[in-house]
Formats: sequence, C-alpha cells, structure tokens
Amino acid sequence: MLDREDRRLLTILQVEGRISMVELARRANMSETTCLRRVRSLEAAGVITGYGAEISRAATEFAVSAFIQVSLDQRIEAASDVFKTAIEQEPWVLECYSVAGSYDHLLKVVAPDNQALAQFVLKRLATYESVRDFQTVFVLVTVKEERALPLSGTGR
Repeated sequence: MLDREDRRLLTILQVEGRISMVELARRANMSETTCLRRVRSLEAAGVITGYGAEISRAATEFAVSAFIQVSLDQRIEAASDVFKTAIEQEPWVLECYSVAGSYDHLLKVVAPDNQALAQFVLKRLATYESVRDFQTVFVLVTVKEERALPLSGTGR
C-alpha cells in the first residue's frame, strides 16, 4: 500500500523524472536520506518500473496513430498466446490489451503515414494465422494523452 509520502514522491517523479534527489526531497518536504530510501524502496518493490524521455511523435517519422481491434480464431488452440508472442515483436505496436467484448485485443499502433499503416495491417497483421477479423480506427486529433496516474486521489 502506498502512503501519502510515497504518493507525493510518485506524483512529482511522474511529471519530472529527471529531478534531482535534493530537489525531490525539498519539494516532498522530507530529508534527502529519507527521500532516497523511499525512492529506492519503490523501485525495489516494482512500483517505479523505469525512467524515460517522452518523445514528441510530431518530431519523429511516426505521424499516424491508430487503434486496431483484433478478433482471434478461437478454434486455433493457443491462438491468444501465438498472437501475443507475435505482437511483442512488432515495434510499431506501442500497446496491446486483451479485452472483453466483441474483439479479443486492442492495439495502439503508430506508423510514418497511412500507406505504411495499411501495409502493416494488410501484409503483417492480417497474415497472422490466429487473426480472424480486425477493425482499424484512425486517430484524427489527440484530445488528451496523459501518462501520469492520478495518485493524489482527486479522481472526480
């Protein structure tokens, strides 16, 4: 269970992953030693899973985003396992979720352009033996894309 101090540290670290330990301790209103011990404890417990730079997609070649809903052929034994293993190897697939509903998986995919995305869908995804059906939803405008969890407990 996360206590109030852990949540305070995590809230700051989610937004400012490169903050110095001195500044983190100051902003969290705790000693540097306590702050460092708590952060290391959160890392060791797997609460903090890593640190990384957020990269603007507009500044890279990945201008197109899409969500792809995928249905698997349940007659194929281990269809889900085979699909998951294949998807883990696809660099354009940023996220993959097993979901309930009319589709089995939801993918978040990026590509350089619409033609490249079409090639990925038709020449790669559609050729997986376990894929029965899929639907692609193109992102027109990203309205909100938040990565930080609402740890302050003000989740309206």
